[in-house]
Amino acid sequence: MYKERPPALVSKNWCGEGLFVTIETMLDSPLHRSLAIHKGLVEVSALINGISDHEALLREVLDVARRVIGAEAASIFIEEESSGQLRLEMDARGIKGVEKPGIVIPRGVGIAGWVYEKGAPQLVPDAYADKRFFKEADKKTGFKTRSILCAPLIAGGKTIGVLQLLNPLGKDTFDQVELEGLVAHANLAATAIWKLRALDRERERERLERDLAVASEIQSELLERAIPDILNAVTFAAYNVPAAWVGGDFYGVFARDDGGTDFVIGDVSGKGMPAALLMAQILSAMPFVFQASSDPAAAMEMLNRTFCAGMVRGMFFTAISGRMMPGQRKVVLASAGHPSPLLVRNQGEAEELRVPMGLPVGVMPVSAYQNFTFALGEDERFVIYTDGLAESRCQFDGRMFQDILVTEASGPPASCKGILQRLVDAELRHRGAHPARDDLTMMVGAFE
Repeated sequence: MYKERPPALVSKNWCGEGLFVTIETMLDSPLHRSLAIHKGLVEVSALINGISDHEALLREVLDVARRVIGAEAASIFIEEESSGQLRLEMDARGIKGVEKPGIVIPRGVGIAGWVYEKGAPQLVPDAYADKRFFKEADKKTGFKTRSILCAPLIAGGKTIGVLQLLNPLGKDTFDQVELEGLVAHANLAATAIWKLRALDRERERERLERDLAVASEIQSELLERAIPDILNAVTFAAYNVPAAWVGGDFYGVFARDDGGTDFVIGDVSGKGMPAALLMAQILSAMPFVFQASSDPAAAMEMLNRTFCAGMVRGMFFTAISGRMMPGQRKVVLASAGHPSPLLVRNQGEAEELRVPMGLPVGVMPVSAYQNFTFALGEDERFVIYTDGLAESRCQFDGRMFQDILVTEASGPPASCKGILQRLVDAELRHRGAHPARDDLTMMVGAFE
């Protein structure tokens, strides 16, 4: 049965007429309970300022509310943002400690769901007589609910959950004084939850930034090593700037034992960590793919077979693979859906190379690619790039850089680094103060 009330405090005073006047000060009087609740609020305020662990703070808030108001159980339900349902975040039941029975209440269902939806506190004298009561919770836990106090958790102008007390100690139902006390506790609890969510978001942001900074450094070092210091009678200059911390653009140059040089440039669909992880896999595979392939078209076919089966979430990548043969001064290219390269003649004029274009890697399990061979004369350069260059938007009229790419690549004869810098400067003038919308990568190659 219910717990007995504490005995009354009785004081006796002698009056002039010889009569005893008895004054009973009940511990459960409205004044005494209001004072107890006020002390509890002070205690909760101190907890909010002193605890930064989410679970520990909720446990203490529940324990104080249950203890000072006098209830068998105290619970906090928090909205699941993905479903809109209320999930039991924490449940304090006196000596039974803290439990998480896994209760989820659909939006608007039960007293808790009603309070959450309406944003109004409720005192329910007899739970089973109220049609709103969610009996399934009792069935799941084996707990018998008699009376309910429930108040919304409101923070930042939004209801984020509810605070609920079940079954007053020593009596059948809660009263209005206790409801007002619970509302005050709910306001403080909501503040605490809001504060801890902000702290959690800040910690997560800092952790993510640290992880991204490390990933960016790793990717930068990977690309810095992508062009060997010693090559067979060829030279390359490369430039890469991701639109975010990390990107999906990649390039690589690989010296061959027969005196030739293989190279690749590519662009993984999407941005961020998934693209960065895939680009690292591609660069790791490229030396073996080139070594096992007779020419760039065969390399692209092998690359497609290798990666197509393992692509996740519809990812793919465009690429140009190539082979330079210094003895013949010839370059062979194969394109997998990649922007057309440029040839810069020895007098400085640029032109677009019409390389036959196959499907991007990862779109179809089997895809054919064609070789495109051209001669690269003395003091001539070729330029390969990703669509971050071609699709860069003008700060004034929104035109794409592709419209002026050939013109901007043309100019006085220059080294690979000189042409690269010419295009970097032109793209910056074109885009102006607008942030880059995509990763931007270029590579310029020539015979020495």
